[in-house]
Amino acid sequence: MLSQAEKTLRTTLRRSAMDLLARREHSRVELHDKLNRKYAEHSALIPEVLDQLEQDNLLSDDRFTEAYVRYRQNRGFGPLLIAQELRNKGVSQVQIQAHLCSDDEQWQVNLGDLIARKSNQAVLSQLDTKARQKLFRFCLSRGFPSDQIGRALRGNLEL
Repeated sequence: MLSQAEKTLRTTLRRSAMDLLARREHSRVELHDKLNRKYAEHSALIPEVLDQLEQDNLLSDDRFTEAYVRYRQNRGFGPLLIAQELRNKGVSQVQIQAHLCSDDEQWQVNLGDLIARKSNQAVLSQLDTKARQKLFRFCLSRGFPSDQIGRALRGNLEL
């Protein structure tokens, strides 16, 4: 049987977790870390509270992964960088692969938009080698695979 103090503590932990989830989706690991920083002395109760939130469908790594991929993709980031960020947030590789297909045509479209924005709408055939290399490195830093970048920069040209 739970004491009144333990019930109150569980309620407090649950309310804090729900406050965080009301702002945006969180992964289980991310939410655990945030609660553990705030309530370190009660860290033994946090997994139970998170389990209950998952049972109530308030916490879902699947939903978090889907929302995160969509958000970062719309911000112009590539699949490699997004996958790395999700791994850092404690999302399993299975869920990452389920939501992040790097062969999707949308990645190529996003890459083309990124290159057009970064090159100030300049025609790719008129860019010199140094400018192309700079664009290539920028796209790599945004998390796009090198083969996709090469195809996008090459276009119909033979380099």
